[in-house]
Amino acid sequence: MNGKEIISLLEKSKELPKINRNVLEIISLIDSTEKINMDVLAEKIERCGSLKYDLLANVNSGYFKLKRTVNSLPEAVMYLGAKSVERMIIAHLVKSVIPDNIGRAKFLNREKYWKHSLGTSIAANILAEKLGYNDKYKYFAYGLIHDIGVVVLDICLPDIVDEVVLKQRKGLHQIVAERLIMEGFTHEQAGAWQCEKLALPDDIKAVVTHHHTPLEAKEYKDEVYIMSVADSISSLYYERLLCMNTRYVLNRKVMEVLGVTDDDIEEISMMLPERVEEAYTQFNFSVL
Repeated sequence: MNGKEIISLLEKSKELPKINRNVLEIISLIDSTEKINMDVLAEKIERCGSLKYDLLANVNSGYFKLKRTVNSLPEAVMYLGAKSVERMIIAHLVKSVIPDNIGRAKFLNREKYWKHSLGTSIAANILAEKLGYNDKYKYFAYGLIHDIGVVVLDICLPDIVDEVVLKQRKGLHQIVAERLIMEGFTHEQAGAWQCEKLALPDDIKAVVTHHHTPLEAKEYKDEVYIMSVADSISSLYYERLLCMNTRYVLNRKVMEVLGVTDDDIEEISMMLPERVEEAYTQFNFSVL
């Protein structure tokens, strides 16, 4: 089965949930302007199920180590930054409307895969801070949804995901396994398809589409490079959870461009297991 056939099946699938119109309006509002009217955004979020309460609960979860309880969207912006909050909102929306718990593959361990997403978020957050980025929490949000393509395939084409997992268990890298089974197609392309359907912002599309192929990115290269390194760090952690060994390799060119050293990678790798387990108990995403 090739990429064209897979996209056709995704287009025809009845398994993906229908997207709430309010969700699309919020994404459109965030993506349509550099400076958002937070009062307008807050009003739309109020109409979107439990989104406001879930978002604030996660902001106040303890992970962000805020000195006081945040009670409103403007307060969250004040402490975390506008771009970080906007991306957190989108991550919440995507995780809520396309939850990974409706996946159908038999062999995919969704709990541990969610820990990989958290690991990517945390590693990216730490990397961004080390590299001096002001909007470090934006990278945390990217990590939560960077593998949306895996979720889409798990929901719509579970047999393919099972084939990939079985090859991974034999020592094959995930991307290599996907390319063999889907004739060059990978979860990056599945994620890109879903990004287009949801009209997600271009920076998120770039991360979803190129976190395994960072040197192919044409824009948002810093974001893609950081997420690529973070994904590799977290993948090593995830594979240890599953007792796999597919020899994930860090992209040395990307590390060189970012100025990331082996010592940096080792430091983050050492702290990741504890940070992931802590975050796993702190974060929650309800279905809207």
